[in-house]
Amino acid sequence: MLFLLRRRLSTMTAASSRPLGVGVPPKIEAILRGAYGELDPAAPSMLDKLHDSSAPLIWHKHGSFLDHLRDVWVMLCAWEQPQSWCRLGLFHSAYSNSFVSMNLYDATKDRSNLASLVGPEAETLVYKFCVINRQQLEDEVEAELTIRDTTSTHIHTGERVELSSVEAAACVAETIADQMDQSLSWQSDLEAGHTASLWPGLYMPTLRMSKLSKFANALRNGGVVPADTLPPIFDSCSTLLDAQNERQARDLYWRVVGRPGDVKVADDDDVATLCDASALNPFVAEPHVVRAQILLQMGRFEEAEHAARKGLDIFCDWATQWDKRMPFVAWVAWTRCLVFQAQLREWPTTHGGLESLGAVDPSMRFRPLNKDRLG
Repeated sequence: MLFLLRRRLSTMTAASSRPLGVGVPPKIEAILRGAYGELDPAAPSMLDKLHDSSAPLIWHKHGSFLDHLRDVWVMLCAWEQPQSWCRLGLFHSAYSNSFVSMNLYDATKDRSNLASLVGPEAETLVYKFCVINRQQLEDEVEAELTIRDTTSTHIHTGERVELSSVEAAACVAETIADQMDQSLSWQSDLEAGHTASLWPGLYMPTLRMSKLSKFANALRNGGVVPADTLPPIFDSCSTLLDAQNERQARDLYWRVVGRPGDVKVADDDDVATLCDASALNPFVAEPHVVRAQILLQMGRFEEAEHAARKGLDIFCDWATQWDKRMPFVAWVAWTRCLVFQAQLREWPTTHGGLESLGAVDPSMRFRPLNKDRLG
C-alpha cells in the first residue's frame, strides 16, 4: 500500500511542471511554527515580559489580551513594517488607551523599563498611542484619506500631544492590524447600536473592512510609508472597499457556511454564491477556500487548486483570518491541505477519509487516506 502511494505521488510529480504541495513565505512559516525569534530577535524577552504581566488573564474579544497583542505584532511583522512599528503592535495598550480601561504597566513608573526592552523609539510610539484620542485620529484619517502631522489632547492630563506624520502612520498601521485581528460580528452589532448583543454572537465575520481600506489608502496617500513597504492588503493600499459590497459579500458567504439545520450537500449554486462574494470583497480568503472544498467534492480538481491557492495568497498577505471561527494557523493548514489534495486529484468521501486528511506535502504523508472508517 505504501509503495502504491509513493508510486502515485512520483507519477503525479513527474507529470506536473511543479512539485506537489505548496509553500508559504518564510515569515508566515515562522508564525505557523511559533518561531517568533525569526520575526524579531528580541521576541523571546518581549513575550516573556508580557507573559509575566496580566495580559494572559485579560479577556479580549476572541481570546486573551496576550493573544491579541501577539497576533497584531505578527501581522505587522508579516507586512514588513518598521521594527518600532511592529513593537508598537506588541505593546500597543500597555499603558491603557482611550478605547480600553485595562493596563499592563504604569506609565508614571515603568516607561524606562519598557524602553530598555523595546527601544526608545518604539516605547515613545507605545506611550503616544496610549495617551492620544484614538477616535480623533481615526476620524481625521477616514475623512481626509491621508496622513499628516497632527495634535491630540492627552486623555489623562489634558496636555497637548504632538504626533509627527511618521508617528501617525505607525498608529494607523497598528490600528488596521488591531481591528482586523480582533473583529467579528459582535463588534459590528455593537457599532450598529445593538448593545445588548450577547458575546460572542453568531461569530460572523466583521463589517469593519471598508473603514480599514480607507486607513490603508491614507497610508499610501500620505507618502510616509515607502511604496515597497506598504502593507500588502487592499491591493497595496490602493483600493477602497465599498461598505455595501462588504456587507453583501459577508452575507453571501454566511448563506453558504452558516445555514442552520441538516447538513446540505453543496452544489453549483453555492459555488456561484461564493464567487459572487469574492467579486464583491476580493480581499478575504475564506470564500475562495470554502469554494475549493466544494469543488474538490465535485471532482473539479484544477478549479479547486486555483481557488485554494488564491485563498492562501490572501491569507499570507493579511497574516490573519477574516472568519474567526477557526484560528489563522488552522485556516492556512487546511487551505494548504486542499491544494495538496487537488494536486493528488483525490478527495475522500468517508468519515475516516476526511479525518485522516492533514498532510500539506508528500513528505508528511505516511500512508493512503483511511477509507474503512465509515461511521
